[in-house]
This record gives sequence, C-alpha cells and structure tokens, in this order.
Amino acid sequence: MQNVVELRTRQRGLEKKNINDKTAHVQLLYCPEIVARDGRYVAFADKVICDCFSGFEWLAGPDKDMSWEAGCHWVKGLSTGGGGWRLPTLNELRGLFKMNKNGDNLSPLFGVSMTDVWSCETQDESSAWGFNFLPGNQFWTYKTLSRRFRVLAVRPRRYHTLRKRTQKISD
Repeated sequence: MQNVVELRTRQRGLEKKNINDKTAHVQLLYCPEIVARDGRYVAFADKVICDCFSGFEWLAGPDKDMSWEAGCHWVKGLSTGGGGWRLPTLNELRGLFKMNKNGDNLSPLFGVSMTDVWSCETQDESSAWGFNFLPGNQFWTYKTLSRRFRVLAVRPRRYHTLRKRTQKISD
C-alpha cells in the first residue's frame, strides 16, 4: 500500500518543461510540500488532499454551516492548484466514507467537523442530495438548508501549474 501512495505522490513532483536550446530557458512547475499522510490520503501544503486510490483530489470547504447555493458559489470561485473544482457526486462521497467505531468516518486530514455534505446532484429546482457521514446514508433536502452542512470540492487528479519560474541555464 505504501508503494502506491509514494508512486502517486511522486508524480506530483517538480518537473522540467519547455527546454529550449536556443534561448536556454527551463520552465519549472511548482509542487506543494507534503505535510501529512493517512493511509490512502496525502495532504499537501496548498490544502489539497490526494486520494491515492481513487485518483481524485479533494479540498475541504470552510468549517462552517453552508447552504447548497453558497457551496456552489464557493466551489466556482476556487483557483487553488489551478482550478477545475466541482461539488462531488453521491458515489464520490460514498467512496470517502469509512465505518469507524469512533464516529470519525472521514479522514482527519480533511480537517472539518462534518456530518452532512452537499453533492452536485439535485432532486428538483429547490432540493439537492446530501450525504451524512455519521451513519453513511444519502438523503435529499432543501438547498436553502445550511445547518450542519459542509462542502467539499473534488476534481480528477491533474498536473497543475501554481507558479511558473523561468531560469536561464548558464554555460
């Protein structure tokens, strides 16, 4: 298991691109530092959490009550790690759930106290599906409800440029 985690996190390392012999410039991609590991999850300094088995990257929203509309607005405004974030599906949320006697059914690397999480799936114009991490079930409710709801952003794993640096190669 450790080999899979190391292999997939190593892929996010510093890479050289656009090497041009005439101008002698190298463009480097920025890679955030790994700050914690928890079995299948790796947390980076930019607060992105990599699920090394599913191939998704996660970002936890603010640890405060949030309606579905506010959650959508928060996710659309994200530029962390190059953007491309969205609300998760119910299946993706189920994939995060782990039954645990202590009641912490989500990895502590996410750093949020949550029970209910919004999904991108809607029932109609006024209601959306949520996932409850205490018993591990799904339900639908009004989008305006915010009490005990948190937001997670997800995207497929990708290589992103956070900062670009150009270095001149000396002879």
